[in-house]
Amino acid sequence: MANPFTRGTSGPAGPWDPRNPNRNTASAGERWQRFTRRWSNTWRMNGPNMTQVLVALNVLIFLVDSLLRFFPRLSNIFLSYTVLVPNFAYMRPWTLLTTAFLHGGILHILMNMLSLYFVGKELEKMLGHWAFLSMYLVSAIGANVVYALWPGMGMVPAVGASGAIYGLFAAMMTVYNRIGARSQSTLVLLFFLLVVPIFFGNVAWQAHLGGFVTGGALSLLMMHGLPALRTASIHKRMSIYGSALTVLLLGVWVAAAFI
Repeated sequence: MANPFTRGTSGPAGPWDPRNPNRNTASAGERWQRFTRRWSNTWRMNGPNMTQVLVALNVLIFLVDSLLRFFPRLSNIFLSYTVLVPNFAYMRPWTLLTTAFLHGGILHILMNMLSLYFVGKELEKMLGHWAFLSMYLVSAIGANVVYALWPGMGMVPAVGASGAIYGLFAAMMTVYNRIGARSQSTLVLLFFLLVVPIFFGNVAWQAHLGGFVTGGALSLLMMHGLPALRTASIHKRMSIYGSALTVLLLGVWVAAAFI
């Protein structure tokens, strides 16, 4: 029997044999062009491009964080400037957002990214890429503002994207409730968001609550907001309501420092 991996004259051409007409001989440049074309086509069809970007970004930051653990000094610096610790947040306000891209372990990020993918691929089709991203970021800020203001959380750090994901889930529930639709992905996501966390300790349920309320409120504004804006584009409504809600959240957070 001829060996298909060899370059002999007999036997069928194997997948690594240059004689195989199906062998992929495209250059790196050609493969990149094909990738960008597919990406552009998916983008135009409101595919889950932004969801994929968010998942990739979370995974990348998790890998960087994991590698930095081998360098304790660098790791401490990195975490001190990115993790939300409510008592220090007024000195590092950006941690209200950056902490949503950090995770405490492999199971933590795995559960969150599965949840993000399930809800993101559907919600992004409805909102469009940039409005979906805005919903995610505003929900993350809302989740962490609520956590930072919650009594007794002053020195308790919080990390994870689950607050933002709860906001996306609330938005999807609001939309599905309005149109009377049901989705298998909704049930899967509900399992990840409500059942799986039971098996983990130290769940920041305050952030989950904050993200859920923020995402739900923003989606209701998008659908039932000011009459003058109901016929405006999704992007215009998201720009106005998302910005207003973010300013309100941050205003309440700042005002709390003087009470």
